Amino acid sequence: MNDREKQILKILRRNPLIQQHEIAEILQISRSRVAAHIMDLMRKGLIKGKGYILTEQDYCVVLGAINMDIRGVADIHYPQAASQPGNIHCSAGGVGRNIAHNLALLGRDVHLISAVGSDFYGDTLLEQTRQAGVNTQSCIRLHGHNTSTYLSIANPQDETVLAINDTHLLDALTPQLLNASRDLLTHAGAILVDCNLTPQALEWVFTLSGNIPVFVDTVSEFKAEKVKSWLGHIHTLKPTRRELEILWGSPIESDTQLQDAVKELHRQGVQRIVVCLEDESVYCSEHQGEAFHCTSPEHPVVDSFGADDALMAGLLYSFLDGSEFRDGVQFAVACAALSRASISINNPTLSVANALYLLKNSAQ
Repeated sequence: MNDREKQILKILRRNPLIQQHEIAEILQISRSRVAAHIMDLMRKGLIKGKGYILTEQDYCVVLGAINMDIRGVADIHYPQAASQPGNIHCSAGGVGRNIAHNLALLGRDVHLISAVGSDFYGDTLLEQTRQAGVNTQSCIRLHGHNTSTYLSIANPQDETVLAINDTHLLDALTPQLLNASRDLLTHAGAILVDCNLTPQALEWVFTLSGNIPVFVDTVSEFKAEKVKSWLGHIHTLKPTRRELEILWGSPIESDTQLQDAVKELHRQGVQRIVVCLEDESVYCSEHQGEAFHCTSPEHPVVDSFGADDALMAGLLYSFLDGSEFRDGVQFAVACAALSRASISINNPTLSVANALYLLKNSAQ
């Protein structure tokens, strides 16, 4: 589906009875071009016919980690040999779960597929995620297992100096267990996976996805390589510079090398790439489209932990909303900025209205 077709679908969602000449006026194209696009959308099964009844599914499915986040901030620079005073905070986390939570805050119908153990952490995580508005019916309870836990320690400058990610439970999320969610996956408007999944689970997703756009969060340098053989199946990829190096296979020490790496991934099939850089900006590129940098709008920073998850949620939200790529990226970086303004991994004030307000004020 091209960008013009997405624009037309967005208009039809708002007004299914709109006339073709009205669509043409909005898009500043001829009525005959609108008619041709609508015929193509009907051939693709995205419009049923008279009245422009849409068959496109509006929900998204997120597959990835759900875990308890335990974050400690030492009062003095870590590490030291002795026990250090500081603050410890526990919260619901996991890359997949965080992204799903943010999507729910943005008003999206989102389903989470993951696994938890039969323990207190598992009960707490599922309840908090349900309360956030995420559909957790496809999450699997694995009896006799401990729920995944992420432990991080930061210094007073809020720089993470040590992190331990115990996501072994996801090894038990096999294709056999995932098959119970097969229909949910194959009728989604978009799919997001994080690389905490096993190679077998990722293969299951990419094999089943067909023409459904798949968004990928690489998670870490150690896990990014899992999708190296599936680049041709990825619609949107969000790596850091270092994770991009892993996928490209060479160091990136200049803007030219960054651009070369992105072009190579496009050559292998990735449609859109959003590279998170060290200064909180992003380098973005669309296959056979534009490439550009996008900086974060000015906003107070309280805690940067989890901002990348809000960024990915913004990208997915904008895609489902039919936004142009550049507009979607700007919306996503505003979501990330709102995330940094909260001590919570998922800022409870994240919303479409607040992100747009931040963008509007930063442009003045």
